[in-house]
Amino acid sequence: MKTIVALGGEGIGPEVVDATCELLLAGGVPVKVLTAPHGEAALKTHGTPVPDETKRLCHQADGVLFGAVGGPASVAVITYLRWQQDAYANVRPIKYYPGAASPLTNPTGIDLIILRENSEGLYPGREGDLSDLARALPDLSDRAGKRLGDFGEGRFAVKVVSRRGTERIARFACELARKRKARGHQGKVTCVTKSNVLRRSDGYFREIVEQVVQGYPDLAYEHFYVDDAARRLVRFPQSMDVVVTMNLYGDILSDVAAEAAGGLGIAPSGCLGDRWAYFESVHGSAPDIAGKGIANPTAAILSAAMMLEHMGLAAEAECLEQAVARVYRDGKALTPDQGGKATTKEFAQAVLAALRNG
Repeated sequence: MKTIVALGGEGIGPEVVDATCELLLAGGVPVKVLTAPHGEAALKTHGTPVPDETKRLCHQADGVLFGAVGGPASVAVITYLRWQQDAYANVRPIKYYPGAASPLTNPTGIDLIILRENSEGLYPGREGDLSDLARALPDLSDRAGKRLGDFGEGRFAVKVVSRRGTERIARFACELARKRKARGHQGKVTCVTKSNVLRRSDGYFREIVEQVVQGYPDLAYEHFYVDDAARRLVRFPQSMDVVVTMNLYGDILSDVAAEAAGGLGIAPSGCLGDRWAYFESVHGSAPDIAGKGIANPTAAILSAAMMLEHMGLAAEAECLEQAVARVYRDGKALTPDQGGKATTKEFAQAVLAALRNG
């Protein structure tokens, strides 16, 4: 029996996480589900968004499932789960399930991974006043010769690309591509940067990725600039396998690719480190539909399937994904974002029925 800690987050997060956990338990998956105080509620009752007891339960559990980020309190939860635990590899599967509402004429065969470096780039939030940076780096200038002090009042954000961080995400990408190749996928790594403009930072990322890929002669390799990659994800998504990129680009491209496959409502993810992992839907808290019971729980269910595989329950994960696929093929219990009228719970019940009928 495995133990899962379920953290709903905000907005529709609790709805889709609750539906997913009820599905797992009713479906006979050998897990025990625990909940823990977090976010806004914990801030009121414990004085912190992530109490010590929550941290203890998460570290003792076999898996952690998170719902959605809303306000500052849930951002603090993500900060703990992701950056403080060095969950550097953000794995975002993009797969088309026949019956999903893709805007593409022919989405059949879309099955790729956006692998986003999670610990560096811009997102951890290394920001400040431009005047402070100008004092620290008075001689730094751009291609036009403009120095930081020439801009006047403003703010800055620092983008970090380190050898250690890039090497480990590149190795992760190669190992993932190799595993996928063994399952019949292309076995290809696509590196995405803007190295034609950001020659030192993005160029460094590309250089190190290519050095690592050289150690995997069984894999194919290609590189695209991020604007071209966005176009290709819409025009040629079936040509992609494992796409490795930096934090900001990965966030944007994964949303583009998810929409091509049917929308954010069906996009799962996992954030993995060397000794830690948690899993969450790609979508946000969707406050406009929160509490209405119509949120699509597919992303949460597929995130749970990723979690089960990571926990060593690969057979259960495969059965769960196949059940989701059957519900989409059937088309009778889809949520409004997919053109249907089913509620969150009705969709989950349909997946449960498909799971039981195997």
